Amino acid sequence: MTGLLILLGATNSHDGQLSPMAIDRLICAYHFLKNNPEFSILCTGGFGNHFNTSDYPHAQYLQHFLLEREIDPRRFTEFALSENTIEDAQLSRQIISRYNPAMVAVLSSDFHLERARLTFQKFCPFSNMFFIEAKSSLFEEDLARLVRQEQEALQRLMFMN
Repeated sequence: MTGLLILLGATNSHDGQLSPMAIDRLICAYHFLKNNPEFSILCTGGFGNHFNTSDYPHAQYLQHFLLEREIDPRRFTEFALSENTIEDAQLSRQIISRYNPAMVAVLSSDFHLERARLTFQKFCPFSNMFFIEAKSSLFEEDLARLVRQEQEALQRLMFMN
């Protein structure tokens, strides 16, 4: 495996409808994968009251979206059935060690990227890792609220061991 794209999950409804945030990330991932055929993809997201109470893991909805757009099913690794960004990194680390890619890309929303970067540096260090920012299409007031939440979470993360 030359490269691995780690697609961080977002939210979906109880019936599996992906949130605009998840779709923004998926569209960015799709374009990256179309232009980088040497990359495999790791979808993250399991179940949790705050992001997925449906019958299927969030990662499966991400995979389905990309398969519908003709991303080759052989490019997918197993899912990281995580509940949060720290688990994304911890579970991804295990999968990375099994596949031993030459490089790793982590894709998340623009407002979440700083926390994703710090989290992966702490819990999933990899020498050749880079980060991809998916531009958010959220309304300004929703985005402002998420930016505030991210800043609070980033402060908590900085003081974790």
